[in-house]
Amino acid sequence: MSSNLEQQLMLSEIELIEKLKELKIPAFRSKQILHALFQEGKHSYDQILVLPKELREKLKSVIPIFSIFPIKAIISKEKETEKVLFQLHDGLKVEAVLMRYKDDRVSLCISSQAGCQLGCTFCATGKMKFGRNLRYEEIADQVMYFAQKLIPEKKHITNIVYMGMGEPFMNYDEVMKSVSAINDKNGLNLGARKITISTAGICEGIEKLANEPFQVNLAISLHAPNQELRQKIMPIARRYSLDQLMKATEEYIEKTNRRVSYEYVMLRDINDHEKEAYELANLIKNQLCHVNLIPYNVTGSEGMARSERDNILNFRNILKSEGINATIRITLGQEIDAACGQLANKTE
Repeated sequence: MSSNLEQQLMLSEIELIEKLKELKIPAFRSKQILHALFQEGKHSYDQILVLPKELREKLKSVIPIFSIFPIKAIISKEKETEKVLFQLHDGLKVEAVLMRYKDDRVSLCISSQAGCQLGCTFCATGKMKFGRNLRYEEIADQVMYFAQKLIPEKKHITNIVYMGMGEPFMNYDEVMKSVSAINDKNGLNLGARKITISTAGICEGIEKLANEPFQVNLAISLHAPNQELRQKIMPIARRYSLDQLMKATEEYIEKTNRRVSYEYVMLRDINDHEKEAYELANLIKNQLCHVNLIPYNVTGSEGMARSERDNILNFRNILKSEGINATIRITLGQEIDAACGQLANKTE
């Protein structure tokens, strides 16, 4: 296991060619390597037989294929959800979750930080110590790991969400580099519109994203329709008020003309009353937006429980009656502790 952060596979063809050039290896080898990894699902140089044996041995020591290492995987009984715990070169751990839906969507939730600094009260990752930001290779390698696993099934990842461990906009540059790598036609080749970045409300990140060439989707973890409640369950709201967040979001929509998704986790007797439903509708009325109501995936947080099904349905119906596009997210992975941070917390 390499401890040198520079010894990582360069996921873009340009960077890989440069690395090979430094090693006096012909540039055409880059296409052979990338094709083997992304099209054939090879996960070691020993499997890339088009490369001479001597070259395969050399590449093992100077450009490791993966910058992350799977150490534990759990799969749900119905095999619709798979969660993998990865270890980084320095011993820190991150998670990614693959979700298979009946309509053939294959969605992957990935992490951008080891741990999180925001401390949302309902989130398992918030209980962990913050480790560090992930490098873009470590983010993209979560995608590559699952993409390779799907090749024998003749399936592929259809959607990626940056909703795993960490706040993506507190690692903005590396996250956007990973988006570029995932979008690269010679690599994972996933369209930007199939990628969603979720933020707890970092206004500068929203402003930056509005100016990016990639047409990725923006999701905002809102979880409360007023400032008092939001800062009670999401400490980041003390730094970025709900008014500031709404202003940044409205400017983003105006500049990009792209729909924003609001994530709203349903917490019993905390944010799931009719009062909050009407407040939420009033807050985002006339915006180009959609609300995802998320049944709480219990993390063991004190005082936190999932809203009753009838309350969730009533909440959605109120939003719809007020002209708000709202759906209830399909819940997968409860039996395997699929909420962010749960598996990592159990191994620490």
